[in-house]
Amino acid sequence: MASKRSAGLILHRRNAAGEIEVLLVHPGGPFWARKDEHSWSIPKGEFAEGEDAETVALREFEEELGSPPPAGSRVFLGEFGEPSRKKISAWALEADFDATHVTSNTFELEWPPRSGRVQEFPEVDKAAWWMIDEARAKLHKGQAPLLDALANVLDDGRGENGGATRAGPAREARLAIRTGEHTGPTAHLAPGCVQANLVVLPRALAADFIAFAERNPKPCPIVEVIECGTEAVSSAPGSDLRTDAPRYRLLADGVHTDSATDATAWWRDDLVSVLLGCSFSFEAALMRAGLPVRHIEQNCNVPMYITDQQCEPAGEFEGPLVVSMRPMPSDMVDQARWITEAYPQAHGGPVHAGDPAGLGISDLNAPDFGDSVDIHDDEVPVFWACGVTPQVALANAAPDLAIVHEPGHMFITDLPADPIFR
Repeated sequence: MASKRSAGLILHRRNAAGEIEVLLVHPGGPFWARKDEHSWSIPKGEFAEGEDAETVALREFEEELGSPPPAGSRVFLGEFGEPSRKKISAWALEADFDATHVTSNTFELEWPPRSGRVQEFPEVDKAAWWMIDEARAKLHKGQAPLLDALANVLDDGRGENGGATRAGPAREARLAIRTGEHTGPTAHLAPGCVQANLVVLPRALAADFIAFAERNPKPCPIVEVIECGTEAVSSAPGSDLRTDAPRYRLLADGVHTDSATDATAWWRDDLVSVLLGCSFSFEAALMRAGLPVRHIEQNCNVPMYITDQQCEPAGEFEGPLVVSMRPMPSDMVDQARWITEAYPQAHGGPVHAGDPAGLGISDLNAPDFGDSVDIHDDEVPVFWACGVTPQVALANAAPDLAIVHEPGHMFITDLPADPIFR
């Protein structure tokens, strides 16, 4: 049986002493009347497959508290599992709210049991603000990870400025990569952060490559250009481009000659680095809406294919479009399209859905990069432009040296992926 899924908001504010407080609600009804410790919850509610989780979170807040949530930028914290195997998608919102006048929706219950008397009870009988340590004692134990995720966000200063970065999760992911703790694909890491393809090449060719990217924005959305040095100053302060992707490829005269988890030995002073958006950045939004992301489900790399569609050339850079593929239930293809169209920095909406022959792909079980994934009987293959496209163009341009990421092994930035934060 599929796990039940719910969505909710965790409001937080700073009190007069500058301490963080969170808003929790207490369930109504006779079963909870005398319970307090580990009985409270964030305002949340269940949603059905196909519903947008964030929309449900807003709706449930209003139903449980009697007023719509305050305006403000919401930060997606992730999807969390409870011991009962329920899943909660949660958003953080810094705002004040009057918790003294709660008007909740109600439910009916035969009470006392077998009495034949049906009574009406509020879903929420009270709400209150609690400091973080107090909230840990009040909150359902299964929701405790929400407080940890909120702490990560607040440590980065996002609570006060509306969220210019997602530095905490991204920094943790980069540290795990830099220390060798994580060496595999990055699709599941730091959800809500912009992941990026990495292209490093000699300065003499950088202008033509940037022109190639600008002429082909679907597969090559530029996140940042680092003209010198090894730090992505704008998108990931404190990072090191030589060590912070899980795996690198060395290209000599356009040919893949070596791979490594550390590119320091290959680096030269005349190199320019370009970060390009990646479709991993929108996968959290797909999962929030209940859409499958099969390579994450199967714990493997996303399948990528070289197509027969040609990119617009620039200088020595030319070549075919590369796409990534995610199977979608046939009745969810349109939903996947409109969700991802909101992420132009992550390749935007799909370029094709259905028969792979339309892109010149002959066998979905034999991807050119990554791993093959299962496609169920009721599913359609959906294809997005892929940031591996420049690697094929680099092979054609054949610079004496270039460094790229191993496909699927991305550089994770501090930038928030969701459009609301940009």
